[in-house]
Amino acid sequence: MENACDFQRSFMTWDHAPGPDPRPDARHNTPLGNRARIQLEAIVDVLDEASGRSERFVLIAPCRTEWVYAADRLFQVPSREYRNIYSAGERRAMGKGLTDAGERTRGAPLGEAFSSLVIDVQRFAATRILETPDAICAATVANAPLVGRTQLADPRRGERYVLEYPIKTMNHRPETGAFQVDTGPLLVPDEASAEPRAIDRLELAHVAYNRLDRAEFILRRPTPVTDGAGRELCRVLHYSEVREYPARTVVLEGPRP
Repeated sequence: MENACDFQRSFMTWDHAPGPDPRPDARHNTPLGNRARIQLEAIVDVLDEASGRSERFVLIAPCRTEWVYAADRLFQVPSREYRNIYSAGERRAMGKGLTDAGERTRGAPLGEAFSSLVIDVQRFAATRILETPDAICAATVANAPLVGRTQLADPRRGERYVLEYPIKTMNHRPETGAFQVDTGPLLVPDEASAEPRAIDRLELAHVAYNRLDRAEFILRRPTPVTDGAGRELCRVLHYSEVREYPARTVVLEGPRP
């Protein structure tokens, strides 16, 4: 089995070609363009069972929209989240404002805006599969880096999804061997989606599980905000839709401190 991703050392780096921002209030100072290195937050490999082909998508860590290299007032107001999915040839914007405007993003070619885009997945030199709850608890107590790798099957499409993500929160009770992962965000396929391409079926979610053969995901969805009479005031993007899937998960331990 491939060693776990060392997410602290794994990045997406793009080189954005120079070009004007069409917004009249734009204050970027980028005559040479801009390079950005952004840490990876999650990986998903989509495997076609019939052909054996696979495609990798990565989720980058979020930041706030900004005026790059401006003299002052760096944050854009109103602020939005900058967060994307990338593959070797495509990108899909996942960042939003606080309220949902109803638009749905889809993947698009990287295009001419980028002089280059590199996805650099660094892996630990050695990792160990934690095969028992006791082993998971012991590694947690030792403050070892933990990475989850969860496989989901889509028999209707003949696809398999391998989700890889750092375990940021681990509940544990060593006396009883109880553990419960609660972590995210990561990328999960929306099995109800009719989108034909994998990049357009991926959604932001958090995962929770306390056994290795099932997993619960809570997906980010447009969620109504109502007043006391039940009238909808607006919709916000919030983690509000829970799905449970049969899954095969392994917890991987990286080198201990």
